[in-house]
Amino acid sequence: MTDNISFNSDEFNSTPLSRVPCNKELAADIFVKIGDKFIKFKEKGDVISEEKYNYFISMNVKELYIAKSQIVLFEDSVETQKQEEINIVVAEVGEENRRIVELQADLKEAVYEVFLDEELSNETVNILKNQVEQFIAVVKDKNPSADIFAKISSMNNTIAEHSMNVANLSILFGMVTGQTHKIVLENLYMGALFHDYGKAKIPAAIMDKPKSVAYTKAITDHPLVGVEMLKKNPEISKQVLSIVAEHHEQFGGVGFPKGLTGDAIYNLSKIVAIANVFDNVCMENRNKATMYKTAIKVLEYDKGKQFDPQLLPRILDAVKLGYGNYQRERGGKAPAS
Repeated sequence: MTDNISFNSDEFNSTPLSRVPCNKELAADIFVKIGDKFIKFKEKGDVISEEKYNYFISMNVKELYIAKSQIVLFEDSVETQKQEEINIVVAEVGEENRRIVELQADLKEAVYEVFLDEELSNETVNILKNQVEQFIAVVKDKNPSADIFAKISSMNNTIAEHSMNVANLSILFGMVTGQTHKIVLENLYMGALFHDYGKAKIPAAIMDKPKSVAYTKAITDHPLVGVEMLKKNPEISKQVLSIVAEHHEQFGGVGFPKGLTGDAIYNLSKIVAIANVFDNVCMENRNKATMYKTAIKVLEYDKGKQFDPQLLPRILDAVKLGYGNYQRERGGKAPAS
């Protein structure tokens, strides 16, 4: 095999993109397959950036390739790294919360698989639903404090990991505003996981031109585009579809895509909308010590424009308690592309 290109498929093993670490040093050379060619994309020791992950998601690139001579080393490294990350978080949240951390690690792989499917299969959705059911059952049993959710949040800003952050925040916000039924919490979590599904499918050529008319239209349309894609799958509930459709609606009526107002917006959609904004502000400020305080201020200053004023006070109490004095040091700055 040459260093940078090969035509021999027998020299390679495929690995799911969900297994390839983001923003961490690679334990092997990584190849992409274009036609019948295997082209080296990253060398051992390089990193794959968030931007490239989001590009792969938009292009439905489900697999990357590794030389068979390096695959065992790569897989061992992935498993070791996963366990190390779990142990680091467990050290922060306590051994009693290990199961929550482990389920999050498994969920992350499942969420990537869902976003990478060109068309959702029943099998993929059922795997995700089963993992969500397990996670919600453990969360209801443990009833973790708000700071636990802060510490299990990802600092990677891929669209898949952002969706997990929003889902975790949504469960916290749902519980503190009185949502306790298991099925309601499962729908809330699934809706949050899928809230940006339509955005994930916007072609990279459009996402690369944020000042274009096509970009503006794609962003405005992405909630309904997501619904149209998701409703083809019978495993996706109507409640989940409502959340996906309405997560950018605003209480004051100036949101999109339909400009719904007040109680015309589904209650679970209102919760996901708050969680989405909170995580977006955190990601915009993630390398600053004031990250969480800035996000809290955005919620505090809303005054009923975006968010339901009946829900917001209890949510603010939770984020102030769990996030107000917490500074995340794990992860650091994201490496450059």
